Amino acid sequence: MVRSARLAVWVVLSAEGLVSGPGYRGGVTRRRATREAASEEVVVPRVGTRCGTLILIRHGESIWNVPEDERFTGWTDVPLTRRGEFEATAAGETLATRGVEVEVAFSSLLQRASRTLELALASCAAPGVSIRKSWRLNERHYGALQGLNKARAAVDLGEEVVREWRRSWEVPPPRMSEAHPLFDSIYGHPMYAKLDLPTADLPRGESVAQCAARLEPYWFSDIAPTILAGKCTMVVAHANSLRALLRIMFRRRVTDDQIRSVKIPTGTPLVYRLDVLPVDRCADDDDDLCEGLSADPDFELVPQPPPPGCEHLTGEMLWPLEECPIIYEDWKLDLQEITNQAALRHAADEEAKRLALGIAADQLAEDTLS
Repeated sequence: MVRSARLAVWVVLSAEGLVSGPGYRGGVTRRRATREAASEEVVVPRVGTRCGTLILIRHGESIWNVPEDERFTGWTDVPLTRRGEFEATAAGETLATRGVEVEVAFSSLLQRASRTLELALASCAAPGVSIRKSWRLNERHYGALQGLNKARAAVDLGEEVVREWRRSWEVPPPRMSEAHPLFDSIYGHPMYAKLDLPTADLPRGESVAQCAARLEPYWFSDIAPTILAGKCTMVVAHANSLRALLRIMFRRRVTDDQIRSVKIPTGTPLVYRLDVLPVDRCADDDDDLCEGLSADPDFELVPQPPPPGCEHLTGEMLWPLEECPIIYEDWKLDLQEITNQAALRHAADEEAKRLALGIAADQLAEDTLS
């Protein structure tokens, strides 16, 4: 079932020692990711100093992601659907079958992300994997829009204004008031009781830019150091917090306007093999790239290009930034197939139990006669 999805991470594991391995120098020989030319070797030239591997995963499908009733979710703590759990499990299996072992993993506090992380790591975690969770990776807060059906909101409030709330970098939604029906379930939740700031200071509504502003300190304090240390790092988060993270990571390569066109599919591992380059801080002619981001690091993380023929099989699919293609349509979960397989497994289990009971009964009869 995950055959084609595994192509998404083939390029990540086609070279020796790619998962970690600080101190990379020079070119490295890799194998082409197509099955037809699996033995053909290509050489990827040196870009900089190899640091770690970063895997980004948007959580699996949640009950408010379903096409029939897609809602503004934000900080509402909704669970995964059954499909979403299969997506998360398959993402982990996809990585595991290619030898990826995640050494450090991050997720938001919201259960749809933390459950995705749990299911994915069940098959691809390295021994002693470090797991860290932070509210700063939460989805952007959709304010008063949370809980509304997206299509219905576009009809009632205007398609253009809703599009700006959803896709723009700087336009925030209306703030959530204490009268909102979801207010108490969010701000009264125990997971926000012991944070690095008072609950009263948590967002009540955010643009993607504001989401990036509260995520950026965590990127520099926790996530980036693990990558720079050569660790294989996984981040499981949300559509907009990952958009914000991409803007933070690649600030010298993408603009706010480009970020608005990024769409990240659920449950898809996007794998970046990263080099680190020293750079000068943003010059005057780079103001449009660095504007709105508080920190200005003296390093740049650069995705290594994939081998020829694999350009759309890794995180590189986000370059140029445009709607992310679904690269494994035949893998996208066939629920009928899954149901059939589950029924077959259940039947096999029942048959095994029946046989075991029969053997036990026969043994009991023999013991009684003797």
